[in-house]
Amino acid sequence: MDNTKIEQLTDSIHALLGEKLNVRGRTLEARFRRAGRLVPRRAREPIKVLIEAQTMARDPKLLMRLDAEHVSKAYEIAARELKEIDAASERARKRINLLALIALQFLIVAGVFVGLMRWRGYL
Repeated sequence: MDNTKIEQLTDSIHALLGEKLNVRGRTLEARFRRAGRLVPRRAREPIKVLIEAQTMARDPKLLMRLDAEHVSKAYEIAARELKEIDAASERARKRINLLALIALQFLIVAGVFVGLMRWRGYL
């Protein structure tokens, strides 16, 4: 496996992270760090393998030690897991979570207000 092949694999995962999870970053490592827990659990380890392979591919001596089969398998797993993400449902889930958080905060503030009014004797 040569340097260009590894770059193609990591660029593909880089694009998928941006497209499916809407995270930005100049490198795969930066996008992976920014995505954090949004990345599916089964894709985390393979993406780490690809980041390490990308780092090793920059040095010709380390490139010789790289296991091509292991990198290819990591790419397949990461790509499959990232392609399964439905971006629209993720955005909808985020909106629902935000609305639920706002509603909860409103109920807490209203409860504190009513409690304070009762304590002061206004209700």
